[in-house]
Amino acid sequence: MNDHPYVGVSDEVERTRRLYRWVAPFYDAFRWLWSRWTRPAEDALDGWFRERIGPESRILELAPGTGINIDRLLRHAPEFASYLGVDSSPDMLDRARKRSGGDDRIELRLGDATELDAIPGAFDFIVCTWLLSHLDSPSVLVRDAVARLAPGGTAAFVFFSEPRNPILRALLYALGGPFLYRFVDVEALRSIPQLEHLECSVGGMATIASFRATQPG
Repeated sequence: MNDHPYVGVSDEVERTRRLYRWVAPFYDAFRWLWSRWTRPAEDALDGWFRERIGPESRILELAPGTGINIDRLLRHAPEFASYLGVDSSPDMLDRARKRSGGDDRIELRLGDATELDAIPGAFDFIVCTWLLSHLDSPSVLVRDAVARLAPGGTAAFVFFSEPRNPILRALLYALGGPFLYRFVDVEALRSIPQLEHLECSVGGMATIASFRATQPG
């Protein structure tokens, strides 16, 4: 039987979906611990949510997972207009729906978050945490997402990058196989013209980057 959740899923996305089928039950516990290390990135996201999301804001999240950024949204920017989250894992989305609290502005959709052509409209704020580290060509998704921003909109990404410590780097390279992640090339993102902010933390292991669409005139 074909267990793809939708037609045309890529092998890359299917591998990730299978991984999160068994990761989902303990993902939040791991994420809570991990966020203690990545505090600079978490604080920056909190600030951007507060400062750049308002009553008219249309929000897109690529791979919302268990909905941690839904919590962030409801806590720091509760007056948003709409939120759409697209994720390939039904197991993770089941947990995200519980976080949405039945808010009718929030839509969670099973699908391929790398296929932005299937998502209509422009967005004022796009957020994507950790998905880039699962992709073969992360800079392609970043460019595609930036192209979907409304004028003045922000796209924020958090991802694994290469640690400076050689022991930690070797350990994470070894873990990257079973957990299907890799280090994102930070320099490839620096070449994108709309880059606004890029900051590494945890000894270079975690990076946050934001991109800003220009205002007309």
